[in-house]
Amino acid sequence: MKNIFLMKFAKTLLPTLSLLLLVNVFVQAQQSSAVTTSANTNPADKIGLQEAVDVALKNNLSIKQSGLTVESNLNTYEQSKWTRYPNLNGSANLNLFSGRNINPYTNGIITNTVGSNGFGLSSGVTIFDGYQTRNNIALNQTNVEIAKLDLQAMKNTITLNVVVAYLNILSQEDLLAISQRQVEVSRIQLERTQKMVNAGSVPETNLFDIQAQLANDEVQVVNAENAIISAKLTLKQLLNIAADRNVDVVRIEVPNPNIAAYPNSSNEVYEVAQSFLADVQAADMRIKAAQKAVDIAKGLKYPVVSAFANANTSTTTAAEKVLVTQKIVETEAGYVDVGGVRYPVIALLPTSTATSEKIGYFRQLGGNVNLSAGISARIPIFNGYNAKYRTTGATIQQKQAEVQAENVRLRLRQDIETAYVNMSNSAKRYSALGNQVRALEESYRAAESKFNVGSLNSLDYSISKTNLDRARANQIQAKYDYIFRIKILDYYQNKPLNF
Repeated sequence: MKNIFLMKFAKTLLPTLSLLLLVNVFVQAQQSSAVTTSANTNPADKIGLQEAVDVALKNNLSIKQSGLTVESNLNTYEQSKWTRYPNLNGSANLNLFSGRNINPYTNGIITNTVGSNGFGLSSGVTIFDGYQTRNNIALNQTNVEIAKLDLQAMKNTITLNVVVAYLNILSQEDLLAISQRQVEVSRIQLERTQKMVNAGSVPETNLFDIQAQLANDEVQVVNAENAIISAKLTLKQLLNIAADRNVDVVRIEVPNPNIAAYPNSSNEVYEVAQSFLADVQAADMRIKAAQKAVDIAKGLKYPVVSAFANANTSTTTAAEKVLVTQKIVETEAGYVDVGGVRYPVIALLPTSTATSEKIGYFRQLGGNVNLSAGISARIPIFNGYNAKYRTTGATIQQKQAEVQAENVRLRLRQDIETAYVNMSNSAKRYSALGNQVRALEESYRAAESKFNVGSLNSLDYSISKTNLDRARANQIQAKYDYIFRIKILDYYQNKPLNF
């Protein structure tokens, strides 16, 4: 009765299986041709794990942007350090006056066109500003450290993503190798079954079952090849290289892991992680930056005392000097009558002659220098409670930074606890799958022996083989999953990601 049912089932399934086999062979031929052509025209580039990480860090645009943020913050910090020193500025002017003006030399009214030229130097320095300058420099320095830590955190994330993508490719390649071996085994079994059917030792339904098994194995090969393509695309995108570039990863011999207890507890891992991870350090530095912002806001309540000094000189085309020349002139001042005789009186009188001449340009520059110096104070009396509200706002931001730092530590603790549980679960799963594979291998060997002598039907044989194939695939996935879980915990302890 069972054989009759299998015969009917086989007759119904045979056309579908035949069509599936033809389509599958055609697809594989097309893919094989495409791969061969691509390999001939564009040989694959081999890339190792460390090289992949280096390329990703070099090409990642977010990392480049973060690097520019570091440079920008560093530039702001360097500039702010110079605000502690006196400034020095020069000035120059050239003027032309026409019409009714005042002579700058005589303060008289002139109507002709006059030109003037002036130069000046001024310097100022802040003596006291409520420590705002000092705190601003410290704030800018902290911002540089924050930007560097953010950059390092981003590099760590990119590195982990590359490692995951790289391991995924290795895992999929191992799965492909298993799928290909399964196809070879099914083909050998198909040939053997064909001979047994021809000899009449087994029913034809066994042949149909093996053909279906082979078709299923070939589909698994295609699925594995597609998974490799997708995994490589993920790696290429992380490396920021063209998707059509042919890239193969260098195989890393990843040994089968030993199922042993992890040497550190989750609390111990957390204590180490929070002491060095860039994310945590950046959160702490943001608290420090917020504290400096509060100090800057408090400084607005204090007077600002500054010192200044100025030196100026000027010239004008209206500048003239008057030249006065004097000489003694004998002049008859009258007559004197002496004994009836009139004698002229000669007086020696001084006479002055005034002339003017232009004062030289450089002489004016030297003679018109004026200097000034002083100290000024700007005392805040009422500015709309600016200092009060600025201080309150900065204090709120400081509290936000403190809460954010606590949140970063909380997420880190939860991530480590989750990673620890996942590692433990992966270890149990990998160990259980190892036992399962060993048991199914023994079961399959027994089923294969029975099938070869005709004492086991093809359906039971296919079930045994499928169970073993599935267990082996699960074991490979569990192996890489467990290894990666271990590496995650190693990363949290600042250990190198070596394999």
